[in-house]
Amino acid sequence: MNMRKIAIGLLAFALVAPSIASVSLKDKKEKKPKTEKKAKVDNKTKANKASSSNSPRKVQTINDVEAAILGIEKIVSHTLVEVEPIVQQICESQQTKKSVCPRIYVGAANAFWLKSGVSDTTYALKYIDRAIELDPHYGPAYMLKGDIYKWADDTTVAVNYYKKAIEMAPNDFRTYRKYAKFIGSGLDKVTARAFAGDTEAQEEVRKRRAEMEAVYKTAKDANPTFPYELECARLYISLSLTTNETQKGIQFFEAADQDSLNADDYAQRCNMMYQFIIDAPNGNVKLNRYGSIVNVLDSALMKFPTDYYILANGLDYLNRAYTLVKRKNGEALAEYKNKFSTKALEYGERLMATKDTMINNKDIYRYGIALMNRYKQQQGIDVLQELMARPDIDDNTVSDAMNAICEAYRDLGEYEKAENAYEELIKTLDAKGSLQAGHYQNYAMMLESQAQESFGQQMIDTYLKAAKVYERGAEKFPENAPRFYYFAWEICKNDVLDPEKTNELAIGPAKKAYDILKNRDTYEGEDATIMNSVCYCLLDYYFNKKKDYPAAKQYVYKYYQLVKGTQYEESFAGILRRRYKMKI
Repeated sequence: MNMRKIAIGLLAFALVAPSIASVSLKDKKEKKPKTEKKAKVDNKTKANKASSSNSPRKVQTINDVEAAILGIEKIVSHTLVEVEPIVQQICESQQTKKSVCPRIYVGAANAFWLKSGVSDTTYALKYIDRAIELDPHYGPAYMLKGDIYKWADDTTVAVNYYKKAIEMAPNDFRTYRKYAKFIGSGLDKVTARAFAGDTEAQEEVRKRRAEMEAVYKTAKDANPTFPYELECARLYISLSLTTNETQKGIQFFEAADQDSLNADDYAQRCNMMYQFIIDAPNGNVKLNRYGSIVNVLDSALMKFPTDYYILANGLDYLNRAYTLVKRKNGEALAEYKNKFSTKALEYGERLMATKDTMINNKDIYRYGIALMNRYKQQQGIDVLQELMARPDIDDNTVSDAMNAICEAYRDLGEYEKAENAYEELIKTLDAKGSLQAGHYQNYAMMLESQAQESFGQQMIDTYLKAAKVYERGAEKFPENAPRFYYFAWEICKNDVLDPEKTNELAIGPAKKAYDILKNRDTYEGEDATIMNSVCYCLLDYYFNKKKDYPAAKQYVYKYYQLVKGTQYEESFAGILRRRYKMKI
């Protein structure tokens, strides 16, 4: 009789037979025999265990055996009775005088363990042992037994069964992968500690990674067609602790059969390569490595022309590559600008055309930037304005989009629109409480760029607007006030303004910066530069230009303190002694 009919018939019988369905699941669980792995194996629930990736029922065709296994799974999962005799009958019906079928017993074992609702390992182990009895060389039986003992936290026994599975089925790639996965279980937490600097965790990661590599090497030795390099490359994606280890992972990817790479492999390979761009010592090295990433992305695009990760990663990396050379001059760099911007837009348009549900706000933002980088500023502005209207947009993306829109208006020469856009950005973000000092700085820098491209009174007015924006930023963000007043001072002392008024214009922001910093005993870094500059400006203005010696005294004395220990110390000490009768 066709086994598909047997399975369906038995399932129907089990579901409708009222005389035997009165036994509750609770009763069934209480009557369940103890497993050889004690209470821990008995009590864990199915919810705590995902189905094994090496599950024997994962096959390409549906035949009588598979139909029978599906029937067993439904019987075990849907009935509230003792169904083992029925399952036993189905399994025995698959055995003939000419052949035995251990597969049906492994399928039944898997059903009792993962489909029963109570993780019945007693019957699972019984049916696995029956499969081994029928065929001692049937690898999936040992593999499933290893899975059960792994789940029960009996790792020693689990390892023995995984090794036995490999011994019995040396050409079954699944056994090696399952064993390697077992070795790497729980490594994510160990790796997190390793990246945090825990040396013991680092040793553990390297030890277990080496063990997994050894398993894959054994597989390669047993069967030369095993993708050893690719499997090792995938290990290094998450288990590289140093740049040298990341490089080793990249080398494994390069050595792997390129036809065997899937889309995620290409994406992860590019991610690993990008780490070397972050750490690159100079722009030329970064540029060459971006070129390598582009080559990998182009190869991936040939195989996976609509894959989200390939297109999204390509758009991101190519935009970054363009940003690297955007402000640089030279014929060679002009070629790179054209190459990167053209390809970025190609990836962006392909990505948007897929209408993939995974496309997110960052992707749309990057697409808008790609348009602007290809001199399609108005199209880019339209994309980013639509993006900012989305209800799920976050403040950082709004800020980035607005900055890009302002820059696009500037590129178009529409400075009034750019100013209005910045003012709207500041107003919007301030109301949300997410305004940052950098928004004022970007706004002022845009105005400075506008001034540099202007002439006459328009240039002067625009420079002064930039200075006022810096002063507004200083008032809004006191922690940034010294540097913002310093930037405003630098603009005001620019000789392209009215030379007769330059000093007077610069005195205001200089005094504000000085007053903030004057009471400090020591100055370092940026603060030292600011204090030296503004203090000398004030000293020169009041002492040399205005001859207002009383007003100049505090600046002369402060500057003397700043230059102590240098060649200028004695000069200012002399001024303090002669002019101010100070005993220095």
